[in-house]
Amino acid sequence: MLEVAKEAGVSIATVSRVVNGEGGVSKTLENRVRRAVKKLHYHPSSVAQSLAKQRSMLVGILVPLLEHPYYSRIASVIERRLFDCGYQALICNTEEDEDRERAYIEMLLRQRVEGIIIDSSARNSKNLTELHENHIPIVLFDRVLSDVQCNQVFCDNSQGGFSGIQHLVELGHRRIGVIAAPSYPETLQRRIRGTREAVEFFGIDDDPELLVVGDTQLFDMGYEAGLHLLRLPVPPTAIFALTDVTAIGVMHAAAEMNLRIPDDLSLMGYDDLPFASYTVPQLTTVAQPLDQMGATAVEVLLDQMGKQDQPPVKAVLTTKLVVRGSTAPPKRQT
Repeated sequence: MLEVAKEAGVSIATVSRVVNGEGGVSKTLENRVRRAVKKLHYHPSSVAQSLAKQRSMLVGILVPLLEHPYYSRIASVIERRLFDCGYQALICNTEEDEDRERAYIEMLLRQRVEGIIIDSSARNSKNLTELHENHIPIVLFDRVLSDVQCNQVFCDNSQGGFSGIQHLVELGHRRIGVIAAPSYPETLQRRIRGTREAVEFFGIDDDPELLVVGDTQLFDMGYEAGLHLLRLPVPPTAIFALTDVTAIGVMHAAAEMNLRIPDDLSLMGYDDLPFASYTVPQLTTVAQPLDQMGATAVEVLLDQMGKQDQPPVKAVLTTKLVVRGSTAPPKRQT
């Protein structure tokens, strides 16, 4: 970079701003720097964007299912926040596969990332051990691993599950179906636990057939689970799907059976993704503060990167019930 600065007749700081796309340089000086870069065949190191500190300015983002609207939304929030703070993101899609997650972690270490924000697909902390050994700051978001000590940012999912059932009970529903998919992340376990606590607290029907647990979080699972619940000898008057995507699947199942929402069936989702307000009727849901979760994850990571010795941070955000047109009192009591 020093040779480029000499060739262009500018300071090293000016070369750094041009190379890193930071702006604040006149077009004339920028052109001089770029001509010097081309003449000297200069290629900035991906691990030395800051000459003084030899930092990569790279952060890894690992999500379990990028095609899912929830994960793509929060990954986008995190990436934008990182970019605004001067960092570039490497977004990795683990496909809910622990081996794939491990391979991406190894790749990120080779890229010398300064930190990692991860929604882990692993069921234990084994994949995160190498990051600790390499002193890479970690923020675990959305999901919780109880056997690892690291920064964690997540929502109070037990409270969210409880509040969803409470809303339906207050409308008069006593037989409520719950669709969870899948059950192994602690996030979903906490949501299920919240619904079970509410069922017990309000003394409503706790028929085991009313709880359906699938192996994906996608539309098809909600559709199939919805058909199963609605074909029971005594079907529920309301269904609480623990993701918005599976709730949309239930909407389609209900339409196929000529059931009207909310006249014949009340339906709730969870997450409050943008499309929840575009459905007809609009979807009642338990909202997670996705923008706040993403911004908090970045804030915690950057703070941890600057203070390596500080104890792990656990940030628990609250959910909010958003009542729209898909829930109403039942036509019949069971």
